[in-house]
Amino acid sequence: MPTLDITINGRRHTVQCGEGEEGRLRRLASYVDGRVRELAQQYGQIGDTRLLVLAALLIADELDDAYAEIRRLRQAGNEQARESEAEVAALITRVAERLEQLAAALETA
Repeated sequence: MPTLDITINGRRHTVQCGEGEEGRLRRLASYVDGRVRELAQQYGQIGDTRLLVLAALLIADELDDAYAEIRRLRQAGNEQARESEAEVAALITRVAERLEQLAAALETA
């Protein structure tokens, strides 16, 4: 399992990750570091623990918003699919009615 050095708020941390996940972990660590730095600029160096807790809460809030948007999009997609199914069913009904009309016309001809 690869180990990786990441820096958050100027402090180096050694972490392990899955094989091939180094780039992703670096990108995530960079994002967390950026959020912690924003908070440090806003509130000052109030301690690593407090900064990390605040950053974790902000990131969790972003994640919750993203999940809510995913749920909204899925629901909209499901509603659209139901509308499409209803339209297809109505079309099939119209085609069946027309076929019945044609069959009746052929029987009387």
